[in-house]
Amino acid sequence: MIKKVHLLIDKSRIVDYSLLPLRFNKKRLFKRGYKLSFFYQQTEEYLSCDILLLFSKPVLQMLNEQKVIIEEPSPTVDLLKKAKRYSNKIIWMDTSDSTTVTHFELLPYVDLYLKKQLFKDRTLYQKDFVGGRIFTDYYHREFGVEDDIRFNQYYPLDLNYSDKVSLSWNIGLGDMVNSFSKINSLRLKYLSIVSANYKVTFVSPFNKKNIDIFIRTSSDLNRNLVAFHRKELLKRLSGIIKKNDLNGSIDGEWLSQTNFRNILVKTKILPSPFGWGELGVRDYEAFIYGALLLKPDISHMETWPSIFIKNETYVPFSWNFDDLGSTITDLLQDDKKRIKIAANGQEAYRDSISKIGMERFCDWFIQQIEK
Repeated sequence: MIKKVHLLIDKSRIVDYSLLPLRFNKKRLFKRGYKLSFFYQQTEEYLSCDILLLFSKPVLQMLNEQKVIIEEPSPTVDLLKKAKRYSNKIIWMDTSDSTTVTHFELLPYVDLYLKKQLFKDRTLYQKDFVGGRIFTDYYHREFGVEDDIRFNQYYPLDLNYSDKVSLSWNIGLGDMVNSFSKINSLRLKYLSIVSANYKVTFVSPFNKKNIDIFIRTSSDLNRNLVAFHRKELLKRLSGIIKKNDLNGSIDGEWLSQTNFRNILVKTKILPSPFGWGELGVRDYEAFIYGALLLKPDISHMETWPSIFIKNETYVPFSWNFDDLGSTITDLLQDDKKRIKIAANGQEAYRDSISKIGMERFCDWFIQQIEK
């Protein structure tokens, strides 16, 4: 018996990260009894299915949802109530970047709520974090950073519904090679013509590398609390490079994709700061180009595939940056350790997008949607 799985989506990059493994494995999933259909607008047929996956950002935009906390009366709640009459199971796919930002107020109206990364300690969802993120709350408390406008989307997790909340899969199963390139823009525009694929050329961590540390990132994120971590990291990295006379490049001029990748190939350490959320494309660029991934400690969260293992596939630094300098100098003085961790990270990522990794994804997808 084939189950019809309908997805209400758009062609944005952030949603495509989640959709690429589904497009790639569409035939595999059909053989396992699941027929996937993608809908970019509300049609007469999209609600009639066995399992309906509603991707949060596209749905809220389609409905022109005006409420920050989505409670009755609202077009979103009306849609979910209507969907109950046609679909056997409704799954809300949370596409927000951060572990903390949620729409748990919708739990009474859906059967499942899947999110890319979650707190290991679910009781943390009972806390209203300043700035809407656990790390923005930390920088508010420890560094006195303030936002001009207070984040007001918080809605606590009702423990009566906590069983509905589970992991989907993270952005690493999206197109991490071409994420910001013209190639990806064209693929998104012509999805019916260009097939999904995982063509990744990995650079060995054992190759000779002569750039100690390199990063290019935007730090103007429109909110003081969200931007603080990146701005402070860039400032401290510049000081560390100067103090230790390192061969490093921190947030200089804009680079073409070709020049950017040519530098990554030669880079020993690639820092990856927090942005709107904890994970980003840069994490996976470190794995692809054979650099050691250096990022703030993310032991507070869980995600899938679970390839971020402290001091095994990446090296963490503390949120207050106190150990940043010593961590970098230690890694540059111990090539064997640095290369081993970089190689472990690369192998873990390579495995996640391999043929076996795709079979595991299909297992995971079915397991999660059938909860």
